[in-house]
Amino acid sequence: MKFKDKIRLECKAGDGGNGIASMGPFRKSDGGDGGKGGNFYIKGSRSRYDLGHIIQDNIYKAEDGERGGKNQLTGAGGDDYYLDVPLATVVYNDLGEKVAEVTKDEEIVMLLEGGKGGRGNYSFRGSKEYGNWEKWTPGEKMPVTQFRFELELQSDFIFIGYPNAGKSTILNELTNANAKVAPYEFTTIDPQKGRLDDITLLDLPGLIEGTFEGKGLGTGFVKHTKRSKYVAHFVSFENKDMLEKYKSMREELKNIDEELFNKPEIIILSKSDEVSEDEEKDMIKKFKKETGKD
Repeated sequence: MKFKDKIRLECKAGDGGNGIASMGPFRKSDGGDGGKGGNFYIKGSRSRYDLGHIIQDNIYKAEDGERGGKNQLTGAGGDDYYLDVPLATVVYNDLGEKVAEVTKDEEIVMLLEGGKGGRGNYSFRGSKEYGNWEKWTPGEKMPVTQFRFELELQSDFIFIGYPNAGKSTILNELTNANAKVAPYEFTTIDPQKGRLDDITLLDLPGLIEGTFEGKGLGTGFVKHTKRSKYVAHFVSFENKDMLEKYKSMREELKNIDEELFNKPEIIILSKSDEVSEDEEKDMIKKFKKETGKD
């Protein structure tokens, strides 16, 4: 299934139940009020990876309240609806305004409140309307509301590098991820997430020169870097001039997003089996000297 990090969805809180007009013994009004409609919530779920489980063409709605009953009985309230979403899901209204966000597992945020129940004729006793025993009011009708859901993946480390730099292989070795690995570029076309103990790792699709201009797979991944703490920059020993590749990628990151460029960085020299041990040590020294990083 294709990774889905953005959807538009129609949501609805429950309508309030109608009040009723009813006469009890001695011709006294005893019609109960309608029940309140159910609320609509989003709920953070660590087990959800993306928004792919949500069917975009459906209208997701809470239950309506029930009508009132005789003997002054209030109708049952409608059941609330809880929509599971992955952590770091942000919800926007039609005006583009941020209305909700979940960042923690089991965190619950209300998007829409259910409608109020209507009044039964018993509630009009003692009022100017009391003589009209048939007086009752309908429950509050709630509109269908459209929201935009956007996922901004959270991670401790994001893996960045040119295509086929070995990022997915390392992710699979360190975590329970099952990222696709193949000896050609752009094997990873969607973000891949894994956990190493309490550390979250995120492998992003490979970048190329000109990514900031829309080349390759473009810059749609940038929103998934906002909530990351560190950058793990992969440079493969398969490259003839590794330092130049590293520098060009740093320049690319600067053009893509200044905040991403300024995140704390560790450098991982990958595919060391392509060179001798002496060549590996020599390259590590060059990187330390050039970058000032240990």
